[in-house]
Amino acid sequence: MRTTFRIATAATTTLVAALALTACGSGSGSDAALSGDQPSASAPATAAPAPTAGDAAGSKGSDSGKGAGTGSGKHTGAPAKSTGKTAKKPSGDGGGTDAPCTGANVKLTATEVNRPVNHILLTVTNTGKTMCNAYDAPAVSFSNAQQSPIAVDKDTIPQAVVSLAPGASAYAMVRTQGEDDGSESYNTGQVVVYFRGKVGMESTGPSAYAKLSKSVAVVDSQAMATYWQSDLSSIEAW
Repeated sequence: MRTTFRIATAATTTLVAALALTACGSGSGSDAALSGDQPSASAPATAAPAPTAGDAAGSKGSDSGKGAGTGSGKHTGAPAKSTGKTAKKPSGDGGGTDAPCTGANVKLTATEVNRPVNHILLTVTNTGKTMCNAYDAPAVSFSNAQQSPIAVDKDTIPQAVVSLAPGASAYAMVRTQGEDDGSESYNTGQVVVYFRGKVGMESTGPSAYAKLSKSVAVVDSQAMATYWQSDLSSIEAW
């Protein structure tokens, strides 16, 4: 009977030991799994790769450039040299090859001619010290008339601009009236001339006045002027 009990006790002890070993093995596996999911804080960090020779040269160049731009405070470029020349001023109404003839630099005369009848000859003479241009046609009106400048004969346009040296003259003919058609006329003894500029048909500068030796009859609707001419013979028979 004692022998049987000892055998049972030994078997029980062996079984308990086996169960204990099984439990220990299972716990070690769980701990290993948990350890694999969460790395240890004490694990060493991955080392950065060592810099190459190119990286070192680039870093050195960057540092050198930064120092040159902010630390030296010196200008490396030479200052621009002055040419000592000034721009030429464009010529205007006061002088130069494009200056128009106006009441400020010419003298105007108005003379009634015998042929053709009812015509007045206008003459402008350059009284200035520089050349002036008699552009286009004179804008003519009369002293006692509230009117726009009279019409201009487009067929008398000269081939070139009439340029007047000091002392030179230009000419224009004015028809005061045509054939009698019953139109109302008025008498005047003075002619007013406005001068044209280089561009367009605008007037420029002061006007000029000229007195006639005697009054003439004017019909606005029939009055007309020629363009300025350098040669009087080109409009004598106009």
